[in-house]
Amino acid sequence: MKTSKIIFISLLSTIAVLILATVIDIRIHGRRDDGRQSDFKVNKRMLPVFKALKVYNSTNVTLVQNDSSYIEVSYLKDSIAPVVNYTVTDDTLIMSDFEKTNHRNVSVTIHATDSLRSIQLKKSNISVERIGLVKLFFTLDESELWLNQDTLVKSVSQVLDIVAKNHSRINSSEFRIDSLGLVLQNSEANLEMKVNKISGILSDSSKINVRQPREISLKKDETSKINVNDY
Repeated sequence: MKTSKIIFISLLSTIAVLILATVIDIRIHGRRDDGRQSDFKVNKRMLPVFKALKVYNSTNVTLVQNDSSYIEVSYLKDSIAPVVNYTVTDDTLIMSDFEKTNHRNVSVTIHATDSLRSIQLKKSNISVERIGLVKLFFTLDESELWLNQDTLVKSVSQVLDIVAKNHSRINSSEFRIDSLGLVLQNSEANLEMKVNKISGILSDSSKINVRQPREISLKKDETSKINVNDY
């Protein structure tokens, strides 16, 4: 009995020491996880100001607004620096063939100035964050667009026009804009944004889920669906 008790007390003491060591380590070095920032390296490449962005066959790309134009490529320190294919021609930035399956633990962030006016996606996936531009035009073809605005960005007169086709998807977080124009062809939009005015056309089995705007003018064919949520 005494031997069992001693073993039990020793086990509890060992566990207590391990917990204490973990707490001290976290306080000294900070919380750790497999994706911590210290494991990543970021390459920054300056760009001339561009008015249009075209992204082809690429995923894991983020677009943000900034005072200058540049690309940031984030990757694991112990890995080989990935190759990002891009060119700037006639005020247009073209990026292609950056696929997540070929670039694990790698991300690309494109920083654009307020000169940006149009974004074209083809077989690509892009997240748009902290964009306070007055007007933006998107075209999607077999692509996915995530609009994730920072609530600190205020642009009460912001206008978004989006044309999506061929199984494209549009998603958004909760933020406010003045006007949204949509043309959906065999595509889907799930929007949490608060819009003053929304208009558009849905066809070829398209779907839209949207919050109740102040003014709405949406037309659809018999294969498409419109769902307006009043909340």
